Amino acid sequence: MHLSEIAKIINGELVGEDVYIEKISEWDKAGDNDLIFVFDLDDIKVAEKTGAKAMVIPYGGSSSKPHIRVENPKLAMAELLKYFDWRVYPKDIHPTVIMGKGIQLGEDVGIAPYTVIGDNVKIGKGSKIFSGVVIGNNVEIGENCIIYPRVTIYDHCYIGDRVIIHSGCSIGIDGFGYVWNGEEHYKIPHIGKVVIEDEVEIGGNTVIERATLGETRIGKGTKIGSLIIIGHNVRIGENCVIVSQSGIAGSSKLGNNVIMAGQSGVSDHVKVGNNVTILAKSGVIKDIPDNMIVSGFPARPHREEMRVQAIMRRLPEIWEEIKKLRDKLG
Repeated sequence: MHLSEIAKIINGELVGEDVYIEKISEWDKAGDNDLIFVFDLDDIKVAEKTGAKAMVIPYGGSSSKPHIRVENPKLAMAELLKYFDWRVYPKDIHPTVIMGKGIQLGEDVGIAPYTVIGDNVKIGKGSKIFSGVVIGNNVEIGENCIIYPRVTIYDHCYIGDRVIIHSGCSIGIDGFGYVWNGEEHYKIPHIGKVVIEDEVEIGGNTVIERATLGETRIGKGTKIGSLIIIGHNVRIGENCVIVSQSGIAGSSKLGNNVIMAGQSGVSDHVKVGNNVTILAKSGVIKDIPDNMIVSGFPARPHREEMRVQAIMRRLPEIWEEIKKLRDKLG
């Protein structure tokens, strides 16, 4: 692909020779006919010393190498990478697929070997289902979805358009709900469903529980990392980011544009407002209003938590001062 073609794809300004590009490369491995991306103007001089043939740089920069100027190099890289994508997706329906009754498949659906699909399932056009996936009864999967190997989607789940679900996920398992009857933990049947809206991505080995009644819902455009548990009846808003090893307990609600950093948690029946950031390893046990940054356990406004931590680090010193004062007072 020539640099001029790349400039059109990423809506950039070509400066210098229209060279041919074979691949996008990391800086330290770049060679002849390779393209690299520079995210910061201050890094251009260092990037020029690599073996790359050409560069994509931010507006305001210049280089002796052929280059493309763009507003946002990181976004440009994301837009371009799909044109160099080597991955192969399932085509057609493999003969080993086990299919139930009343299945509706859209155009250009691909289903790989040893997949099991229950009754009354709908799969929209262009969706790709990899090997070993199990799809229960009365499941609906939208258009242009990608379901990677060993995903399990239980009965009565709804998956929107352009959803990506990575290997090992379980969607629609029973919620962790029991009631003590005097002798044992009596299981509460969970007969609700899971709704995953359009353009959601779910990382590997994540679990989303079905609702007791009603639905567990993941809002449009939300991105969920790997090794995450989302409890029954949770409602997550649009464009949230939930980083790996986090957890949300049952019946909690997250607003739009919430960020949960790694290993953070939200207790049950808690409401988190819009545009909230929960920093790593924080534990939310009460409602948080809009536009807050919180940290610590229990989670509190981040600046307040930093003051608490600063005092705690001085506790040995403070304790020594207290002992000296006590000795003076007799």
